[in-house]
Amino acid sequence: MKKFLSVAMSAIIACASIFSCTLTAFAENAETEDVTIDCSSAATCSNWEQSITVDQATFNATRLTKDSEIIVTFKSEEINEKAGNKYNAELIFQSWDNTTTSVAQDGAVWAKIAPVKFDDSSATYDFESIATAYGTDDFSQVYNIIIGATDRAKITVTGITVTNCKTKTYAEKEEKDSKGTNPIIIVIAVIAGIAIAVVVIVIIMNKKSSEAFDVSTGKFVDKKNLFDEPKNDEDEKK
Repeated sequence: MKKFLSVAMSAIIACASIFSCTLTAFAENAETEDVTIDCSSAATCSNWEQSITVDQATFNATRLTKDSEIIVTFKSEEINEKAGNKYNAELIFQSWDNTTTSVAQDGAVWAKIAPVKFDDSSATYDFESIATAYGTDDFSQVYNIIIGATDRAKITVTGITVTNCKTKTYAEKEEKDSKGTNPIIIVIAVIAGIAIAVVVIVIIMNKKSSEAFDVSTGKFVDKKNLFDEPKNDEDEKK
């Protein structure tokens, strides 16, 4: 029995290891790339106006990963060193009819994100800052990504690069998988089934090990009762 229990525990540990490796494989299989967005339509703006708007059809924010950065380059003019802001460009995530974030007001979101790195010709925005300002890292309802000017300078956006984002093909596959059966759920179900089977077998074996077959009755009986009964018969004879 001890040997069987040892084998059973080894099987459960092996299943857990397989599950861990499977999760790692799924996590590492994401295909990523850097995306450059066309900024030829960008306008010159200042004082909280917008230079360019990137809609969801051009770039879907769900492609962002935790390693993503949005890097914006721009031309600055008429810099006001006394302005309240130290950076020239701000990133805005816009949404409407939003149900995914608590920062929405009547379904509308206008999330302004400050850059983590900047100078007078570029600004970098990281995933964490974006998710914090937007109120969630679920960007499925982000309809516009906007680059605007602060009160510090007049700017014209010249380039936008999104780093480490999911490829369009991978993102579409991920969305399709989310609507179907998630392969991770299948793996969990299989491992859970194996674990339950092992537990049931252990219980049965434990039960059988405490019983013996009584030839006279043709049934399995508790070993203790089997040995006690003859003793009781002898006592009665006395």
